[in-house]
Order: sequence, then structure tokens, then C-alpha cells
Amino acid sequence: MKQKVYPSAVDVWLIVMIYFSPALLAILGVYLTTIAQADDALTCFIMALAVTLVNFAVTRPCRYTLTADSLNVRCGLLSKTIALDLIRSAELSSSWQNGYALSLKRVCIKLDKGQCIVSPIDRDQFIAELMQAVAVHNSPDRR
Repeated sequence: MKQKVYPSAVDVWLIVMIYFSPALLAILGVYLTTIAQADDALTCFIMALAVTLVNFAVTRPCRYTLTADSLNVRCGLLSKTIALDLIRSAELSSSWQNGYALSLKRVCIKLDKGQCIVSPIDRDQFIAELMQAVAVHNSPDRR
């Protein structure tokens, strides 16, 4: 099986929430510049940049790569490799639980121990192809 990459779905409201605080800091920095408080303005600009960089570091890229023997989940600097042997099921979800996801339209992948939450764009296709890969990987003919 060739590897297949599934990009994460993205909820616009979530991106707005993530980038609201750095935008607010930048606006405050502009205001402080206009009232001649350059030191405070510089602090606001530096903080806006820092928060933006951290946001990018934990959200870009967000994707899921299915290979012949594993599912590689990546959201920014955070990553996880799940062996297909450990996957028991996958189902549609809209959970608020922490996950490698930029949308509330999610897939909950049940593992031997625990679960992993992802948000591929086409959830139904992702589930079908993931479970097919698990079945092929775990088939007696393969071993």
C-alpha cells in the first residue's frame, strides 16, 4: 500500500480564536505607538509575534498519513505514530476532548489502550480506508 496523506479539516471559528489574542496585542501595540509609549508598544509586538509563532508551531501542518503498517498523526511539532495492530475501531465524533485536530468534526480512533482524536476533511473516506488498511495489515495471509 502506498502512503496516503489526509489533511485536517479546519474550523474557521477555531482559527479566529487561536489568532485573536496576538491580533489584539498587535492592535494594542499600534495604539500605544500613537500615544508615544514605544517601550510598551514594543512589548506588545514581541508578545504578538511570540504567541503567533507558538500557535504555528502546534498547528501547522496538521495531517494524518496512513502507511502499510501505521497511522502517523502530526499537528505542528506534536506527532504520534500508531501501529495498525493497535487500532480496534474508528467512529465519527464531535468531542471537545484534546486531539490532533483543528475542527470539531472529528474521528475517534479506539486503540488497545486509549484513543486518538483526529479531524480529516473527509471523515467517512478516512474511516473506510483506515479500517481497510487495518484489516489488510491484520489478515492471516499477510503474515
